Amino acid sequence: MNTGITGKVALVTGSARGLGKATARLLAGEGARLVITDINEESAIRTASEIAEEFRVETMALGH
Repeated sequence: MNTGITGKVALVTGSARGLGKATARLLAGEGARLVITDINEESAIRTASEIAEEFRVETMALGH
């Protein structure tokens, strides 16, 4: 399915785990570039790295 988001940037809050992570993975599967944000910066960095490697998309992690 072509959703038209390939190459677009998606910012997903709370995306180091749970529903946020699942959403980020779905968007990555469609080819979106991601900004992974979470209150836990280490988890955000780890999740961004995992998604970048698995889906071969550009990611960036932000934490607080």
